[in-house]
Amino acid sequence: MTRALIVGGGIGGLATALLLSRQGVEVDLVERQDRVEALGSGITLIGAALRALDRLGVYEECVANGFGVTDFETYAADGTLDSRFPLPSPVGCDQPGLLGMMRPVLHRVLLNRAAAEGTTVRTATAPVRFEQDADRVTVGFTTGETGAYDLVVGADGFRSTVRDMVFGPVKPDFLGQGILRVVLPRPAEVTAEVQFHTVGDVFIGFTPTAADSMYMYITFPVEKGYRPGRAELVELARGRVAPFGGIAARIRDDIKAPEQINYTTFETLLVPAPWHRGRVVLMGDAAHCPTPHLGAGAAMCLEDAIVLGESLAATPVLGEALSAYGERRHPRCAFVVDTGNLLSHWQTHPGTPGADHQRVIAEAFEKLAGPF
Repeated sequence: MTRALIVGGGIGGLATALLLSRQGVEVDLVERQDRVEALGSGITLIGAALRALDRLGVYEECVANGFGVTDFETYAADGTLDSRFPLPSPVGCDQPGLLGMMRPVLHRVLLNRAAAEGTTVRTATAPVRFEQDADRVTVGFTTGETGAYDLVVGADGFRSTVRDMVFGPVKPDFLGQGILRVVLPRPAEVTAEVQFHTVGDVFIGFTPTAADSMYMYITFPVEKGYRPGRAELVELARGRVAPFGGIAARIRDDIKAPEQINYTTFETLLVPAPWHRGRVVLMGDAAHCPTPHLGAGAAMCLEDAIVLGESLAATPVLGEALSAYGERRHPRCAFVVDTGNLLSHWQTHPGTPGADHQRVIAEAFEKLAGPF
């Protein structure tokens, strides 16, 4: 294989571009937006993501631009510390087990490294046509250009154009839950990943992202189609945080402007195997989009990139390589999607018999720390 097209400039697309370039593949990356960028909210990178970043060779740069965390803390609703346990590092005993970063910073690290290692990046460009034969995929773009490729990687996210055009529509699952992500100053005492026990059907937590910043996440039930107006965001966030004490109460007045807040709802999907059609393959949120309850979305995208690269390097027969990639990734990604859906259901249906958030999260973290 000599030439690949990656559609989508997110975490998975950039990581795949980096790996394929290192394998001697000429890589074109196209992004439908005018810029390759991410929302200004934070991102939680669990141990599996850090292991993948280390494999990509960008771990140290990410740690230098984020906030490493070694402990996980849970608090009662009144702000009393309930539990604290260490987060083992997959990279080294003296390294963090979790990293908080701002999403734009992570994107910048991956974009700069991919471009430096040979990836051609074009923005405001998206595919409009795919024509496959035994030897290549001919792609038509919104710019009027065409290109011929040995491989096309659909890394264009939850609302993937590649998926819809090549695989057909996939109906997402709406979970009836929304999330507010709020960028805030970091109090000196917040040095761990922090989560509070739910109050009714509201759940909150904090991830440090830098020496002077963190982000708070607030989840709560919503009706389909609900979208708060910009002017509502501050009071909406403050209102959801009001029942909580301790750190949550102290930072409540720091929620001051809509610019601090990003709102979205939880919609998930899992594309049935196989994840390729001929020479076109899906990865990341285009193939499997989980809720953020395990903080594993970025980890799964990064692992996809690594496994795809390993599979392509292991066999010269493209169909066999893409089949091997999907067979390795589908069960693990299905586990993340299904576990997130379960946790979301428990949070939106308080009092569900048998609900045990801490046990399920602990077991999931242990599983995700294993080989992939």
